[in-house]
Amino acid sequence: MPRAPATEDALKAILAIRTTPENYDLKRDLGPFLHHKSNHVIAAAASTVERLEAAALAQDLVDAFLTLMRDPAKRDPGCKALLAIAKALVTGDQPTAQVYFAGIHHVQMEASFGPPVDAAAELRGVCAQGLARMLYPNALEECVTLLADRQVAARAGAVRAIADSGSREGALLLRFKALSGDASTEVMSECFAALLRMAPAPSLEFVAQFLYDGSEEIAEATALALGESHLAAAFPVLRKSWEATAETERKRTLLLAIAMLRLDEAIDFLIERVSEDSERPAADAVAALGLYSRNDAVCERIESTIDKRNSDVLRTAFTHEFRR
Repeated sequence: MPRAPATEDALKAILAIRTTPENYDLKRDLGPFLHHKSNHVIAAAASTVERLEAAALAQDLVDAFLTLMRDPAKRDPGCKALLAIAKALVTGDQPTAQVYFAGIHHVQMEASFGPPVDAAAELRGVCAQGLARMLYPNALEECVTLLADRQVAARAGAVRAIADSGSREGALLLRFKALSGDASTEVMSECFAALLRMAPAPSLEFVAQFLYDGSEEIAEATALALGESHLAAAFPVLRKSWEATAETERKRTLLLAIAMLRLDEAIDFLIERVSEDSERPAADAVAALGLYSRNDAVCERIESTIDKRNSDVLRTAFTHEFRR
């Protein structure tokens, strides 16, 4: 049996396959790297399988995962390879329940400069998504348990998995999670975004109430989730919140969320702010409109508005956002 290439050589070979896949037989040339002794090589190979959508290597991914799980702390410190494999399988919508069940229950405590850290937290969340996407009968039950996980990455992954299930029961569960709260703003943000994807119309009013949450972090997460939703009905909600607050930072976040909607009426509103508001708030509107720096029509409208105002502050803001 030929000797496996050294780690550095293996990584270079994987990069070559990733760059010019048409020159290779992926099963023959990429597959063996999934069984390399280095977890870094396995992770790179799995990520390449994901990127190239190499479905023919699904069983190789499964075999590599199960081999690593025989002694994961030794074979895969940091869970780098296990996570990359799970992501490749989930992205490829592979119904590999054996992998997902192993991963969703895996805890891997490792030494750090402080207390031991759980390297498998993100892996649990990704495997929850795998079960949800394959419509496994008990997927939601597994996700409920994961929502109470100690690790943020696992809880956030559970929220994404519940969203992937697309079920009414899942939406209700995420409402309960949002109302109960979470110590992590990331998890709350995932809840808002998931609800707006799963059930946009009925979730809009529910999510919008968190714009007035006492926590600045939660209010900001809510605004950005509404902006990312691209829902036309979110524009009046965000505008109303912008009108209701006098806090500079919150108004700035709301302007950005309005820009994220990518709606004509939202753009019109922001350009009105550039035209009518005092220089500092108008500059914040220019900054929010920076999302459209590659849209020539929007750029021309903003530049024309600033020329009419003849404001050096606004010209500086425009140059910073649009002339990079």
